[in-house]
Amino acid sequence: MGIVQRDGFKLTIVSYIGLILGYVNKVLLFPNFLSTEEVGLTNIMINISVIYAQFSALGLNGVVLRFFPFFKDEEKKHHGFLFWVSIIMSFGFVLTTVAFITLKPFVVAHYSVSAKLLVDYYYYIIPLGFATVYFQLYDSYLRSLLKTVIPSFLNEVVLRMLVTVAVTLYALKVVDFHQFVMIYVGVNCCLAVLTIIYAAYIRQLFLKPLFTKRVKRFSKSMFGYGLYSILASSGNALITNVDALMIAALMGDQLVHGNKVGGMYFVGIYTTVFFFTTVMLIPYRSILKITSPFVAQHWKERNMKAMEKLYKQVTAVCLVIGTVVFLGVWADFDDIFSFMPKQFSSGKYVFLFLSLGRLFDMTAGLNGVITYTSRKYKYDLMLTLLLVVLTIGLNYVFIRILDMGMNGAAIATSISIIVYNLLKLLLVNKFFKIQPFERSNIWVLMIGGICFALNSFLPFLGNIYLDMLVRSVMIGALFMGSILFFRIAPDVNDFVIKSLKTFGIRLRFLEE
Repeated sequence: MGIVQRDGFKLTIVSYIGLILGYVNKVLLFPNFLSTEEVGLTNIMINISVIYAQFSALGLNGVVLRFFPFFKDEEKKHHGFLFWVSIIMSFGFVLTTVAFITLKPFVVAHYSVSAKLLVDYYYYIIPLGFATVYFQLYDSYLRSLLKTVIPSFLNEVVLRMLVTVAVTLYALKVVDFHQFVMIYVGVNCCLAVLTIIYAAYIRQLFLKPLFTKRVKRFSKSMFGYGLYSILASSGNALITNVDALMIAALMGDQLVHGNKVGGMYFVGIYTTVFFFTTVMLIPYRSILKITSPFVAQHWKERNMKAMEKLYKQVTAVCLVIGTVVFLGVWADFDDIFSFMPKQFSSGKYVFLFLSLGRLFDMTAGLNGVITYTSRKYKYDLMLTLLLVVLTIGLNYVFIRILDMGMNGAAIATSISIIVYNLLKLLLVNKFFKIQPFERSNIWVLMIGGICFALNSFLPFLGNIYLDMLVRSVMIGALFMGSILFFRIAPDVNDFVIKSLKTFGIRLRFLEE
C-alpha cells in the first residue's frame, strides 16, 4: 500500500482543493447568479456528455486498463498502443455523433416542454462529449503509466478555476447566458487539450502507427473485450446519469410556490445536491485510480493473495473515509444550504438517500475493477445491462407512478447501486473466492450510526459559521477518534501515523 498511500494522499489533497473550488462554483456562484433552470442545464449537459463519451470510447478505457501492461515498453513506444486506441476511439466518436444528431427529433418530442433549454443547447453537447472522451482515454492511459496526480490536478483544480472565471464573467454581466455556455463548453475542451500536452511533456505521446507482433497477438482479445466493455461502461454511465434525464422528462409543468416550473428546475436542485455526494467519492476515486493498474498487474501475475489483501485494504479505508465525509456534510447540511436560494434546501433527503447508495458503492471497494479486468468480465456486462433496466424502471416507478419526485429518483438510484454492488460482490466471491469485508467494518458502521444520531440532538448555536465549526469538530473527532484509538482500521492508523511524522508529531496511543 506504500505507493497507493503516497499517491492517494497527493490525489486526495488535489481533490479537496478542487472540492473548495467546486463549493465556490456549485454553492456560492451557480445558484445565486444563474436561475435554477440554467443551473440544471449546465449540470445535465455534463451528465449527457459522460454518456456520450462512454458510447464514443467503444470500451477502450477498459481495454487500456486491462491490456496496457502487456504492451508497456517505452523503448518500443508501447508497440503503437496509444495510436491504435486513439484511431478507434475517433471512429467511435463519429458514429456516436451521427446517432446523437439522428436522435434530435426524439429529444424535441420529449423535452421541448419540460426542458426547453436542453433542446435549445442540444448541439453544444457534441464538443463536450468530444472533450470528455479524449480526456477519459488519456487519463486511463496515464493511470496505466502510474501518472495520476497531474491529470487529476487538471480535472479537479484547473478546470474548476476556469469554470469559476466563466461564471464570474456572467455574474458581472460581461457576457450573456448564451456566451457563458460557449465559454463553459470551451473550458471543458481545454481539459482534454492540457491532458494530451502533459502526455507529450513526459514523452509518452506515442502516436506513430506500429503493427508489431504484440499488437497482432492481442488484437482479437482486445476486440472481444472492447465489445463487452462498451456495453458495460455505457451501462454504468446510464445508471449514474439517467436519473437527472428522467427528472427533466417526467417532472415538467408543476406548481412551486404558485409558479409553474419545468423539469430543468428540479434538475438544477437535484444535480446541485448530487455534487455533495461526490464529496464522499473523492478519496475513493483517487484510490481507485491508483489501485486499478495494480489489479491488472495482479491478474497478470495471478497473485490472488495480493489481490485479496488489496481488496480488503481498499474497502476498510474507503468505508472509514466515506462515513466521516458523509457525517460531516450531513451535520452541516442546513448551514451549507443557507448560502443558497431557499428552493435548494428541498434536496436534503435527496442527499441522504443518494449518500447511502454511494457509501455502499465505496464499501464494495474494488469489486468492479476486479470483475471487468478478469476473464469473467462478460458477467459484469450482464449485471450492468440488468441494472440499466432496473434503474430506468425504478426511476419511472418512484418519480411518476409513486409521485415521489426528486426523492424518488434518489431512492431508485441508491437501490440500483446497492443491488448492482451486491451482485458483483457475490460474483467475485463465487469465481475468485475473495471478499472485502472484515468484522471491523461493522464497528465502523456502528460508530457512524451513533454519530449520525448524536447530530440530531445538537442545537443550532445561533451563528452559521460557529455552528458548522462545532458540529464538524465534534462529530469528526468522535468518529475518527474512536476509529484511531481502537485501531479498527489499521491502514488508516498507519496512514495517520506516517502523515503526522512528516510534521514531527508522534502520538504513542496510535502506535500501540
